[in-house]
Amino acid sequence: MDKLLKSPWFIRIISLLLAVLLWVSVNLENNKNTDPQSLWFNDNSSETEVMNNIPLDIDFNDEEYVVSGLPQDVSVTVKGTKSVIAPVVRQKNFTVYVNLNGLKPGTHNVPVEYKGISNRITVTTEPKTVDVTIEKKVSKDYDVSVDYINENKVSNDINIGEAEINPGKVTVTGSKSVMDKVEVVKAIVNIGDKNSSIEKAEAPVKVYDAQGNELNVIVDPTVVSVSVPISKPKKKVPVSLKVKGGAPNGVIVNNVIPDKDEITIYGPHDVLDKIDKINIPVDISEVNSDETMDVKIPKPDGVTSSNPDTIEVTVDIEGS
Repeated sequence: MDKLLKSPWFIRIISLLLAVLLWVSVNLENNKNTDPQSLWFNDNSSETEVMNNIPLDIDFNDEEYVVSGLPQDVSVTVKGTKSVIAPVVRQKNFTVYVNLNGLKPGTHNVPVEYKGISNRITVTTEPKTVDVTIEKKVSKDYDVSVDYINENKVSNDINIGEAEINPGKVTVTGSKSVMDKVEVVKAIVNIGDKNSSIEKAEAPVKVYDAQGNELNVIVDPTVVSVSVPISKPKKKVPVSLKVKGGAPNGVIVNNVIPDKDEITIYGPHDVLDKIDKINIPVDISEVNSDETMDVKIPKPDGVTSSNPDTIEVTVDIEGS
C-alpha cells in the first residue's frame, strides 16, 4: 500500500480526479438550472435561429421631417453556439433600426442595423436594406365637420340638429405630398342608436382625400367633443271638434267648447306637412246636462304622438 501511495502515477490520477470534481462542483454552483449532463461536454456546435416580426425602429429628426416607405418589421437571423444565442432568441432585448440622421429630403436606400446583440453572434436581417423617402414636415389648421355613421338606421321621425364641435379646428401634420391631398377633416359620430340629444361625446378625428380615402397624417387633438341636438319633428295644429251621436230627446246642445285651441303632434316631416288640423270626435249621445269630459285625441296615420293626448271638452246644454 505504501508503495502504491508513493507511485507518481497514482498521485497523478488522484490529482486529476480531484481537479475534475472541483470543476464540476464550481459549474454546478454557477449553473443551477443547467442540465448536469451538459457539464461533461463542451458543445461548440453552431446553431441558427430565425426571428420574424421584429419591430423596425427609426432614428431621425422627427421635428423637421416625416418618413415613408419603411416596413413595420423585419426578420432577424442569428447564428452561434446555443448557449449564446438562446437568451437572445428568448428575451429579444435588442433593437433593429435604420439611421436617417444627416440625410436630406428624397428617397434613400439605407442599411438595416442592430444593437444589443453580442459580437460572438453572426447576425443577418431580411431585408438587409430598405428604401425610405424623407420629406419636410408640414402642419396646417383645418375646420372639423361631423360625419355621422349608421345614419340610415335613424328613424324617420327623428330630427338631427346642427352639431356643436369643440374645438372646431385641429392641426394636421404630414409630408407635403400627403398634405396636398387633404380634402376634409371629420369627427366620427355613431348616431344609429340615438333617440335623444348627444351631449359632449368624444369623437375621433379622421382626415380624408377627395376620394374619401383616409390619409396617414398626425392630428392634434385626435379626439374632439361633439354635442348633437336630436328631437322628434313636431307641428302645432288647431283642433276641430266634430259632434257625433245625437243628443237625447229633449236635450238641446248650445255649444261644445275645447279647453285648448291647438295641440302639438309628432311624426315624420312628410306626414306632418300634410296635416293642417286635427278633427276630434265628441260623443254627446248620453249628455243630459252641462258636462265637462276628457276626450282622447285621435292620431292620424303616421303621427307617432301628440301633446296633450287628451283635451277637456265642455258641453253646454240649453236650460241647464
